[in-house]
This record gives sequence, structure tokens and C-alpha cells, in this order.
Amino acid sequence: MMLTEEAAALQILMNEDLYLTKNDLVWEEKPMELISPEKPVAELPKKTKTEFIFIGKNLKNFLILTDHKLNDNQLKALENTLARKQMSFDDVAIVDFSAYPNISFEELHVSFMPLKLVCFGLNPEDLGLPQTTLNEIHQEPNYQILYTYSFTEMLGNKDKTKAFWEAMKML
Repeated sequence: MMLTEEAAALQILMNEDLYLTKNDLVWEEKPMELISPEKPVAELPKKTKTEFIFIGKNLKNFLILTDHKLNDNQLKALENTLARKQMSFDDVAIVDFSAYPNISFEELHVSFMPLKLVCFGLNPEDLGLPQTTLNEIHQEPNYQILYTYSFTEMLGNKDKTKAFWEAMKML
């Protein structure tokens, strides 16, 4: 059944002449039966898209997740690391994952569409993803993931920094 109030649409839809007889004009009163559901129907809350606060412009679909908000020294270290890969903050999106405790990777993926993902100080299960080894690139069908130490663990520890950089070079 189609409902419309547009005269032009009615002319197109109803192209036959209609005639009413006296019987058609007789109004019969019939009691109306109301059907009520046994349980009241509640509206489901509409899911809104999460608005993420991040550093960068994500020009290369390169998502960086951190386990805490980065301080100036950590941001400088990350900037230097990106520069060694001929990249800048404009090429990436840096998100403090701790600011979004109930967020799923699917929501992050929809918002950022990452081709490459680096997770500093996060476990795969934090994101709802399969377990993998630190500082090894894990290939998914549409993106690559690198899990590594947190900035707090790496700064000042040459071995951990070197292990991260060896993997980061290949990403």
C-alpha cells in the first residue's frame, strides 16, 4: 500500500475513473478491536559514532594507539621515529586508547580505516584481536599490526627500542 498526498503522484498512480454508488456511501459502524502487544515495545537506543580525539591527519591511514596520553618527550621520540620513515604527524592518527576504555577495534577501524596499526603498550585482547608476538608484524587481510612496548618501557631501554625499530622499519 502506498500513501501519498501529492496531487501529481495521485494522477500518475490512479489513472482510472472511480465511481461510487449509494451502497458505497453507507457508513457501517463496527466496533474497532485494539490489538495491544503483551509486552510494551521499547525503542532501542541509537548507536552513535564515537568521535575520537587524535593527533595528526591520518593521510596515510596509519593508526598509532597508545596506552596513555603521551608527554612532550614521548611525542618528540615518536616524531623522530616517524621522520626516520619519511613520515610526519600529518601521515598518522595518534589515539590515546586509555581515553576510550569500552571501544572496539571495529569502531576504530570504521573511523580511521588503517592500513597499518602500531599499538604501544596494548595487548591484542585489549582490542578484541587475536594474540600475537611483540615486535613482529602481524598481517590481517586489510591491514598490518605491530604490537610493541609502551613508551614508558622503551624510553631509556636501548634493547627494547632497537627491537621496536627493527619491526617498525618493515611496517
